[in-house]
Amino acid sequence: SLTKRRREVSPNVGRKVFVVTEATSRTGFVVARTAAELGGEIIILDRRTDLATESIRNLRSAVPHGNFRFVECDMQEVKSVRRAIEEIKAEYNMLYCLATGAGDIPTEEKNVKDDNDSKVQNQLSHILLTAELLPLLETQAREVGD
Repeated sequence: SLTKRRREVSPNVGRKVFVVTEATSRTGFVVARTAAELGGEIIILDRRTDLATESIRNLRSAVPHGNFRFVECDMQEVKSVRRAIEEIKAEYNMLYCLATGAGDIPTEEKNVKDDNDSKVQNQLSHILLTAELLPLLETQAREVGD
């Protein structure tokens, strides 16, 4: 089967931590599902609690042994991104992977509290998230060799 073949050629990511944005649909969902199938711990960042909860339910259905966690993070608000970063840093000292939907521009316009255009804000928030979590990724690489 495809899943069995994927396991044969895939790295061992058991207990390694993946932070995934946009995991409620499309590529982010596939990244979260695949990493969970391979034993990774998945942190899903999203602003929509209801969609994230539904996504986790669907992920658990596809990967019953999966380890999923939701952290609220609205990429349209710098304060929300900073809160998510602090929550992750408080719980984890290493990350294996940060998979972002930085190229995914929101289709609906939203009144952005940080007084920036929403499309620009989305991009800047992903840069902030990456810059702030990069030391945790570097720690993983240095200490584990991945």
